[in-house]
Amino acid sequence: MEETPKTKIRYPEPGPVYFIGASLGGVKAFISLVEKLPDDFPAPVFLLLHRIKDSDKKGGDMQMVFQAKTQLTVKNAEDGEVVRGGHIYLPPDNLHIGVEDNRIRFYEEPDFSYWRPSIDFLFKSAAKEYTERAICILLTGNLDDGVAGLRETSAQGGITVAQSPEDAYAPYLPLNAVLNDHPSHVLPLNDIPALMCELAQHPFSNDQKKVAEESAVVAQQLKSRLK
Repeated sequence: MEETPKTKIRYPEPGPVYFIGASLGGVKAFISLVEKLPDDFPAPVFLLLHRIKDSDKKGGDMQMVFQAKTQLTVKNAEDGEVVRGGHIYLPPDNLHIGVEDNRIRFYEEPDFSYWRPSIDFLFKSAAKEYTERAICILLTGNLDDGVAGLRETSAQGGITVAQSPEDAYAPYLPLNAVLNDHPSHVLPLNDIPALMCELAQHPFSNDQKKVAEESAVVAQQLKSRLK
């Protein structure tokens, strides 16, 4: 019988900041995640969803969709505002979003990984600003925007998470994360809110510690197989 790898869950101090990216299938994934977070969730959360240029789905539309699913404050981010707990931030249209000195910053740099706003841009900024406090999560989608950002997050001591590829509407983005970053945790979308609560040390569900431990084991097993 294969021995189960031993895991030790790391809890960021003084508290984590969450950065979550998705592409194809991301609207439904974000709705599922947002509606499962507790109303008193203490940490800041950034959501970045790829949007096709000139799409009729603008940031304001997404804000209303997500706000209808949670009591947390969902807002379109503003350049220069302080990052606060209990808030869910959405990026601007056609600008990169990052963080500096615990404030949100917008950038007009060219497309990054074919996208603006880019998941890689946000994750790399998060890793630089928050180092060990950064928790970057990659959900459903195609291609690889966000994978380099996960690697940078790992290099800076942060925690990386990938949705289980077989659970994702579009598996290639989380699969690329598993193959190229070896995330700290790999788990189905429905379990990610419990993991987020556990890593924030916020009591929510009876099984959240088990979810964190088991998703770390899955990540270690995948890493061993892919060596």
